[in-house]
Amino acid sequence: MSQLTLISTLIAIIGLAFMVTGIRRLLQRRFLKAAGLEFSALAFLLLASSSFLLASNLYTYQRLVYEQEVAEISFRQLDKQEFRTDIKSLDSGFQQVVDLKGDEWQLDSQVLTWRGVATLLGLDANYRLHRISGRYLDIDEENSRPRSVYSLVKKAAVIEDEKFDLWQFAHKYQEWLNWVDAVYGSAVYLPMTDGARYKVAITRTGMIARPDNDEARQAVSQWVGLANN
Repeated sequence: MSQLTLISTLIAIIGLAFMVTGIRRLLQRRFLKAAGLEFSALAFLLLASSSFLLASNLYTYQRLVYEQEVAEISFRQLDKQEFRTDIKSLDSGFQQVVDLKGDEWQLDSQVLTWRGVATLLGLDANYRLHRISGRYLDIDEENSRPRSVYSLVKKAAVIEDEKFDLWQFAHKYQEWLNWVDAVYGSAVYLPMTDGARYKVAITRTGMIARPDNDEARQAVSQWVGLANN
């Protein structure tokens, strides 16, 4: 794929060279030769464009399966249906500790994906952790028991000290950013249990959560069994 991009660039350079030479011949009033050179330049530039578009599409397709771990979540049980929850961002120093109530945890994020040239330039799916909350397995408890929801959005003062925030930039200038493919919310939820640890990854299609230790794997196995009953 990188070789195809290099070939496209070389073809474009040849096309530009023909174009410049054709302009010089035109200034020298050698019209027939100038026309031939300009026609050759147009052919090379069209070929370069087609080759570049093919490289872009191949590169975009490859990045569809790109996956990046973004968060680690661990739990310590405090009481029945109450857990001390530690959320760590894996690509920054952000960390937050909260107490969640319920049987399951849910992590919400806002996701922004790119297309075309933006993807070729290396802009992967951009995300922002939005909030974490507790859930009850039983619907009646969900409707009647205490809820616990916490924001994970970084304050503006903190963001200024962090790397450039593509989410905020795209949101502010969305009227003319036609390389934005999609802006949407994504959420994952899994069971809470004492000692469990999970890893959360971001892909182009949203978030994925996986157990990261035996406690979490056992909890998910039991949880899936309850869901199937």
